Amino acid sequence: MKATAQVEGNEPFGEDFIFDSWLSDTNEKLIQNTYGTGYYYLQDIDGDGNPDDKEESGDTNPYIGKPELEEVYDVDTTVKGKVFIQELAGTGHKAQLVDKEGTVLAEKTIAPNGKDGAPISDTVEFEFTDVNSSKLIAKDELKVQIVSLGFDKPEEGPTVIKESPKAVDKQTVVVGFKPDAKESIRNNKNLPEDAEYSWKTEPDTSSVTDSTKGIVTVKIGNRTFDV
Repeated sequence: MKATAQVEGNEPFGEDFIFDSWLSDTNEKLIQNTYGTGYYYLQDIDGDGNPDDKEESGDTNPYIGKPELEEVYDVDTTVKGKVFIQELAGTGHKAQLVDKEGTVLAEKTIAPNGKDGAPISDTVEFEFTDVNSSKLIAKDELKVQIVSLGFDKPEEGPTVIKESPKAVDKQTVVVGFKPDAKESIRNNKNLPEDAEYSWKTEPDTSSVTDSTKGIVTVKIGNRTFDV
């Protein structure tokens, strides 16, 4: 019915439609003289793809959409997210960052955006700061959930924590030889193939020493890491 009502495109209101139906017996045979017609009205105020009547019966807030997190890496101390909040949602909602064990790593109070002193239906952006990055383990699931007063179940949006570049602890090179930036990242095989590597600070290899250091810049998508 969602497809028929055109709610799958995350529109707040689907098209009302009339349907025909018959009753059937336990053998899935139509029962004579049971023909009838009906009228169905479907809406999805928060645009999360779940009809409001389903959400209300499932104890989730029909005015809060499905939250999303931006890319999260295992070294991040700031995590950003967003969620659509309908103007009738009210205030006092809590965005929580939750690890795979169900532990809340960070929490922030959010509310609908406003204009001219009145709430409006809009996408609300939020940011968790001072996140303990030691709790962010690469390839583990991380989710954001929006908790609303009066509703038993939060709206949830999961993601998978990504692995950040890690520099080699130590490498030996010939005097005067410039080491390869990519090979100076010990986990480069775990990173995306299109990752870009360059020296931000080249190590001084002009003489024999065991104390020279370098910094490699790794670009993955729109993220840049200096390691």
